[in-house]
Amino acid sequence: MIVSLLVDQIKADLEISDFQISLIQGLAFAIFFTVASIPIGRLIDRVNRTRAIAAGIAAWSAATVACGQASSFMGLFLARMGVGVGEAVLSPAAYSIIADSFPRRRLGLAMGLFGLGSATGAGLAFMIGGGVVALVAQADTMQLPFFGAVRPWQFAFIVAGLPGLLIALAFLFIPDPGSAARAVKTKGLPWSTVFAELRQRAGFYWSVFGGVAAVNLSVLGTVNWLPAMYMRGFQTDLSTTGYIAGVLLIAGGLLGMVGGGAIMDRVGGGVPAARMRFCGWAVAIAIIPAVAFPLVPNIWLAGLLFVAFFTAAAAVVSAAPSVLQELAPEGMRATIAAVYVFVINAVGIGIGASVTAAISDALFPGGDGIRNAMAIVAPFGYAIGAALFFNAAKHARR
Repeated sequence: MIVSLLVDQIKADLEISDFQISLIQGLAFAIFFTVASIPIGRLIDRVNRTRAIAAGIAAWSAATVACGQASSFMGLFLARMGVGVGEAVLSPAAYSIIADSFPRRRLGLAMGLFGLGSATGAGLAFMIGGGVVALVAQADTMQLPFFGAVRPWQFAFIVAGLPGLLIALAFLFIPDPGSAARAVKTKGLPWSTVFAELRQRAGFYWSVFGGVAAVNLSVLGTVNWLPAMYMRGFQTDLSTTGYIAGVLLIAGGLLGMVGGGAIMDRVGGGVPAARMRFCGWAVAIAIIPAVAFPLVPNIWLAGLLFVAFFTAAAAVVSAAPSVLQELAPEGMRATIAAVYVFVINAVGIGIGASVTAAISDALFPGGDGIRNAMAIVAPFGYAIGAALFFNAAKHARR
């Protein structure tokens, strides 16, 4: 997310276009994130999951620091690919651990709390990143021990990446719940069993995968350009933009992931079909703010409408993984979670930011055209997602 805040600074230093920025935001990250997610998920079903998470955090933190050393488009592109490899570990491992640690009737809230960490992290990255860059913006370059001369935007990447190495170390001391039992149950589980499960329940699995992928397209096609929308459309400075974007993401995440997860647990309980219908109605209703938030002329109204838009997506993040983990057979939960991660991010991260940039460049040339492109992309994915979630509800029985 920090790339989104630094769009104009990176463009100026590396002399690249909005479309090239979108490739760094999306395609670079998605290439290895999606390709690595399935074999990594397969591996996680067989190894100590907390140690796998530690390795993933260390990898993406080191790659984030490497982004701060990039001095060309290709250098930054390759470093972002490294971030994707590390982050491919987290979701399959975390979903599997959560499913082993909570009863079914509480999975929605548990998944929501996990998802809130992602939204909060993105929000804090905006807030802290904007503050850090604003603090050092007057300096042309800075001299850092071990890193040498860096530009302000490079400094922000380094500051964002270094703490993760300490967090990775801490995860080495966290035990994996139920690892011994898992090792016995999953030994020798063939790929054919996983494929048979996905084929037998194709109407359910692929509706969930496709629905979340469509929602992800809308969210990442807008969130990646949210700071640019504020700076270009409302002329906010970098520090103010980071604060606004951070608050909006955290607020939407809290309402959708925790509030939505709690509501689903209360209303839907352990009934997967009820959870999927909740997702369908949430994104269907949110189509209205999805169209409106990029276009309204008032900065505060735009923020409120964005929170409504993002809350629906955040609720989906709570519901979809919990339903998948409820219905996936034990021993292949991380593998199916990895297929889910592969599909939703190949679409959302892989092309979301680039679709918005391409529409802006082709149909709305000019500095403020990104807002019009966002108003097309945001409702498009939500409409498709709603239809697929209602279809998933029809097939959500084991």
